[in-house]
Amino acid sequence: MKKLNFGFLLLTFTLCQYAFSQQKIKVRITDKKTNEFLYGANIQWQHTASGATTNEFGIADLDMPNRLPDYIVITYVGYQTDTILISNPTDVNIQLAPEIQLGEVKIKGKRQTNFISSINPIKTEKIEAGELKKAACCNLSESFQTNASADVNYSDAVTGAKEIRLLGLSGIYVQNLLEGVPVMRGVTATFGLDNIPAPWMKSIAVSKGVPSVKNSYEGISGSMNIEFKNSFNDTTKLFFDMFGNQNGRIETNLLLNHKINPKLGTMLMANGAFVPLKQDMNHDGFLDQPVLKQYNLLNRWNYQGDKLEGQYMIKVLSENRIAGQTSIHHQQNDSLPLYDININTKRVEVFAKTGYIFTEENSLGTQFSGVYHQQQSNYGSKDFNTTQGSFTGTFLYQTTVKNDNHILVGGANFVYDKIDEQLDSLKFNRNDIVPGIFAEYTFKWNNKITIVTGIRGDYHSRAGFQFNPRIHAKFSLTDKTTLRIAAGSGFRAPNILTENQSLLASSRNIIFQENPTKEVAWNYGISFTQKFNLFNREGNLSVDFFRTDFLKQAVIDIDNADGNATISNLYGKSFSNSLLVEFNFEALKGLDVKIAYRLEDVRTTYHSVLLQKPLQALNKGLIALSYKTPNQQWQFDVNTSINGKRRLPNSFEGDAGKRYSPHYVLLNAQILKYFKHAELFAGCEDITNYRQKIPILGVPNTSYFDTYQVYAPIMGATVYGGFRIFIN
Repeated sequence: MKKLNFGFLLLTFTLCQYAFSQQKIKVRITDKKTNEFLYGANIQWQHTASGATTNEFGIADLDMPNRLPDYIVITYVGYQTDTILISNPTDVNIQLAPEIQLGEVKIKGKRQTNFISSINPIKTEKIEAGELKKAACCNLSESFQTNASADVNYSDAVTGAKEIRLLGLSGIYVQNLLEGVPVMRGVTATFGLDNIPAPWMKSIAVSKGVPSVKNSYEGISGSMNIEFKNSFNDTTKLFFDMFGNQNGRIETNLLLNHKINPKLGTMLMANGAFVPLKQDMNHDGFLDQPVLKQYNLLNRWNYQGDKLEGQYMIKVLSENRIAGQTSIHHQQNDSLPLYDININTKRVEVFAKTGYIFTEENSLGTQFSGVYHQQQSNYGSKDFNTTQGSFTGTFLYQTTVKNDNHILVGGANFVYDKIDEQLDSLKFNRNDIVPGIFAEYTFKWNNKITIVTGIRGDYHSRAGFQFNPRIHAKFSLTDKTTLRIAAGSGFRAPNILTENQSLLASSRNIIFQENPTKEVAWNYGISFTQKFNLFNREGNLSVDFFRTDFLKQAVIDIDNADGNATISNLYGKSFSNSLLVEFNFEALKGLDVKIAYRLEDVRTTYHSVLLQKPLQALNKGLIALSYKTPNQQWQFDVNTSINGKRRLPNSFEGDAGKRYSPHYVLLNAQILKYFKHAELFAGCEDITNYRQKIPILGVPNTSYFDTYQVYAPIMGATVYGGFRIFIN
């Protein structure tokens, strides 16, 4: 590995000789009215063929002409063409005005709502707010129905807890960020996906492979960065929506946006989510979904000055979940009480992010966050209570070396977690203190090669000192062909009980053979993206392969047929291989087609036997169709997921053997109607009405009771509808 890193560094410094002689002008294009970045705008030197196209941040790097001054011409569909005189080789900010016809602004261009970043050396898929409107999306856990990279699955059949999976690995290996600041860590990992409302989000960026070293030491399989709406990226002054479905689920959001002056703005966001009805559609005596009351409130302030930028927010959450039995079925002793689950959560978090721009080449950033989280719960006769107090702080300094082709970022992180857990009479109290430092160097050459090398060192009070090198490289083989490679290591300190609460909703005994203190893994990946034009319409083909090898891992063994969940360190192999092939194309004008196939081979050594990870689908297919009418007033979306078989765990006597779930297909459809200041939508999930026949095994208060083996929907076909009202 040392020879490999030395080779990359040697290549980097050799290419530097050529980069210093290459001078470029950075041009940023934005909408004159909304200040939004214009992706795909064309910039060309007048009377020449030399030019560039803006990326998703509205930025293009123009090669310098032989002499200045000279004119550039900017064109973008739906906007007025502009010609600008460039006298000096400095960065240029240009605002384009929309075309005006018959006194109205008519935008003719087509804005992509889901795309792969063209400039990020890490393969990053951007999911924008428009993509979230293509399905029944009320919160973050429901934001990936049209996404082929990430999956969200139920953790058990009773509590409604969900987890994201990336590269076939659990969400605990994903670095979750809110605008670059770590979130959903520790205790909140179990229900955190349900606590972020979709209407609050401006975009989601899903990156595969080891993330950048800048944000924190966590993240092995990838990262997910959520960007909330604010006064500068959203012009809507008032937003109100309402969602409801046939099962009694209701969600509503209110957003108030006030831009106080050109530099200062504030936004207030409120959310309520309710499931008041008790339903047992499959007549097994258990609630199909928990009775839920959830309240979210957030207030954020944004400042954008010439040399100073700041983002500050506070968020509070209150949630109550009630699940379990509605009546006693097949119970030998009717005098026993009903099996119930009650989970009460209170959470407060604050966030502060400030950037200081000294010169165009030098800047300093600070990021601070604090969290207090309290959960009081019972799983039948088991009492589980936990609290977490956390603080994270980051200092970043960024500078360029001679020009923008060489960027150096360095800084330090500090993480403090105080987590107290109590399961009946057992107490697990931890104080994790983690100081760390990092450095990252980015090298660019002629818009063809970008190499990012990073290292970080952290001292964790439980895991000891950890050193993690990471490297990412992007090669633009042509204007439409991109190759990326990545390699690096990461680690995390597990929180066994809070991260595996779903095991509590069963008769399993949790046995700690060992108490794992750290998980360490290497991740390697390669991806290929090819853009093309066919029949004068755009499309792209993407293929990527990632492998993760664990050196140390916390293993939860439920494959011993003894009814126990045994906790230990990894002894043997544990790895994940993930292959994704995705095709996107505008088949007809206004009709977007996405076809994807994913293979994920995930294996871990359980009691000296290398087994496929239970409840992980080996194969999955996705077909998503989205059509918007020429007048932009109607949108029709259909998505179909083909889910492969999954190995079921050998948890209890009589269950041992090679057991697999069946293949199944899910079909969702939605109609969306656009108005000037409103949107109406209606749809149906799981149109084929596929349901897992027996999601809960056994009965409570016996040695054979299991709610963990859920692999498919429980509710069946669900009709929903709602509206959105907004004032700009």
